[in-house]
Amino acid sequence: MTPEIRDCPERLTAMRRQVIHPHDIGMTIGRGAQQLREQLVAAGAEILGAPYARYHSFTKDETDIEVGFEVSAPVDLDDVQVSTLSAGREAILTHHGAYMNIPRTFAALELWVGENAISRGIPREVYLSDPDRIPMADRNTEIVWPIE
Repeated sequence: MTPEIRDCPERLTAMRRQVIHPHDIGMTIGRGAQQLREQLVAAGAEILGAPYARYHSFTKDETDIEVGFEVSAPVDLDDVQVSTLSAGREAILTHHGAYMNIPRTFAALELWVGENAISRGIPREVYLSDPDRIPMADRNTEIVWPIE
């Protein structure tokens, strides 16, 4: 698989970061994105895209995960942090289908980056499909890896 390469500007995000058990990833992303979206909308924030997740660390017992959205301006909410997605090139593979199979697409992109580029940041998953409207087998998720 050859990824799409995009040049991206710096983007502002509103997010929550927490340490969880790996078994709780799906629930953390699903509920976390829904609750964060509701808070951002209630605060009048302009959301610019689909929810994303970044894994800052991952072991069999513990995962440091960030769930967020790109926003047009900083937000001031008690339990929401402001972050950025840095400007530069990104390698992107789109995963089609069930979330449980994302690790295969992630591994393919990791292999490509290792052979063809230099990583410059933490990869993320961008959940393009609305889980309330799109069946699991038809969902699309971008795996995005910042590269030099």
